[in-house]
Amino acid sequence: MYKPPQERWGCLQWGIVLVVGLLASVLMFYLPRMISRPALQVRGVMNCKNIMLSLKLYAKDNGSAYPDAGLSAASAKSANQIFHRLFEERITADERIFGCPNSVFVPNADIGTAPGFSQALTPGECHWMLLKFQTDSSNGNMPVVVENALNASWPPKWDVSDPSSNKRGRVWKGNKIIIGRNDGSVAVERLSPDGTIDWRRMNNSGYGNKSWIDTLSPEQIAKLSYWDIEEK
Repeated sequence: MYKPPQERWGCLQWGIVLVVGLLASVLMFYLPRMISRPALQVRGVMNCKNIMLSLKLYAKDNGSAYPDAGLSAASAKSANQIFHRLFEERITADERIFGCPNSVFVPNADIGTAPGFSQALTPGECHWMLLKFQTDSSNGNMPVVVENALNASWPPKWDVSDPSSNKRGRVWKGNKIIIGRNDGSVAVERLSPDGTIDWRRMNNSGYGNKSWIDTLSPEQIAKLSYWDIEEK
């Protein structure tokens, strides 16, 4: 019986297979990273939203004040200790919201037992800083909760030299950080090239063309600072 001659693959066909295989390998390597980066950022945003919600719930029962007001916070020295009040008041029991993906500061979900919850937010377990001595009725655009910066004094500055690191003051790709504002909104915002934020630019404005910081006197601006995080 006659059988037609079978064609053998030449260099062109094998070359195409090789190229397709290489492209598939590259996609398999990079695609999870392309997908996971936004997902990790969303997790960070949700953590910040949960912190803001917890602060609002605390303020509702405490005359609009946040946990750094009053005698109960008189001896506090860090954001860890201020946020700890949210556990003592039974407003939150989930320590994980005080972490953030790609951060060196990682809560272990062990908060200890009532009433003191002594294991909640021990040094090295809090990623977020808190603007000092604000209330629920402070200017809505104030950056109340921010990712840890290189400094707690005003203005805060972040490390834009290596976005891939997880050290203190690190930033997301594109020189961005997550900011929770006093109106409860949370967004990923871009830093200036020097690692600071121009607080007067348009997307930080809440009163026409006037930024929240323009509503403060020089004396009030001089008093701005953050509760710093405790490091191990």
